[in-house]
Amino acid sequence: MHGEFMAFVMDDESVLTLRIWTTKQGYPPATVQLAGPDLFAQMLEASAPPKLSVVDIDGLDSPVATVARLTGLCGPESKMIVIGSANDVSLYRQILGAGALDYLVKPLTDNLLNQSMAAALRGISLGKPNAKECRIIVMIGARGGVGASTIAINVGWLLAHELSLTGALLDLDLQFGTSSLALDLEPGHGLRDIVNSPHRVDSLMIASSMVAESELFSVLGAEEAVDEFIQTDSSAISALLKEMKNNLDFIIVDLPRHQIPGQKRLLASAHEIVLITELSLAGIRDTLRIKTALKNLDCTATVTIVVSRIGASRLGQLDQAAFEKGAQAKIDYTIPDDPKTIAGCANTGKALGAVARTAPVTKTMLTLAQKLSGQTEEDPKNPKKGGSFWQKLSGGEKSSDKKSAAPPNPKGGS
Repeated sequence: MHGEFMAFVMDDESVLTLRIWTTKQGYPPATVQLAGPDLFAQMLEASAPPKLSVVDIDGLDSPVATVARLTGLCGPESKMIVIGSANDVSLYRQILGAGALDYLVKPLTDNLLNQSMAAALRGISLGKPNAKECRIIVMIGARGGVGASTIAINVGWLLAHELSLTGALLDLDLQFGTSSLALDLEPGHGLRDIVNSPHRVDSLMIASSMVAESELFSVLGAEEAVDEFIQTDSSAISALLKEMKNNLDFIIVDLPRHQIPGQKRLLASAHEIVLITELSLAGIRDTLRIKTALKNLDCTATVTIVVSRIGASRLGQLDQAAFEKGAQAKIDYTIPDDPKTIAGCANTGKALGAVARTAPVTKTMLTLAQKLSGQTEEDPKNPKKGGSFWQKLSGGEKSSDKKSAAPPNPKGGS
């Protein structure tokens, strides 16, 4: 996948026209593929999306749904131009509503391409350089029982309550997740529908499934029946994050390790990946295996290694030097073992920062939260202008990215 431009078109004439255009722009011929959206979607499972893409929808039974799926996989930073033979204003509006930047009617011409591509490139270069991007933070436990969910819950709480950031915790363990239970919240009832229906994801659906812990922090989790198989669609997760991130400073995703193969797009789009492990031979093995998997997926996220539950009461632990040598990774943070404090918080449904603010385990998690927030020591920690997730999604705060102007008529090649 070329990082700047890719095209997937299904007729020889369009391929020729686009290759002439790409040659003039300095892109290699292979950026234009004689293929359809299926190849693009397949490549997106293993590679980051290009900044600009062209996709042919001719012959598709559900072109709008296909475009919506692809834009969800690509994310908001990637621009997509759709081409087809149908000169239909209704289709044009639906294509734009699905997230595409433009719709061009065949046959393509140099002038038509230049106008549309120039507008797309201006949109990329004239983005909001000063706007703070929502940070996607993925937490993965290398072993069961290492406290990954505890860290995810408490780091999220600290980001909101101590650093005044607006955020959410997405718990992808739909059957055994503890995010709602740990904060004494009633779990929502819509996450299962969301992860199964990428084309139905919208702000109201998310808001109805989200449970607010406070004005700044919300939880999206579930407690589904343990005797049912639940399919998690990677494109649904991408669409979910795309919708959520417009209104948040951070999203923490508690990702069970067995879901790593199915969530390649999530891992590729993450800013931070936190790998929680333990000082044991099994911890070394699984840390090394997951690090290798992330490398094979070409993840660009910063990987932070956290070792939890360190203390004299933990018999048989390896020393740090032996672990780092075996796992071929430096330990970034060590979470001290404090079972009494953690159990007390869990039993009362409170976060560590709410009842044990000065405890060493809380202080270490706050340091980790500061690092994951992307804030520097010079950044002022002033509270941000408030507003709950529900208020923002319901229109309390309108996104500056929304366009009120009606779209122009479809452009044709004739």
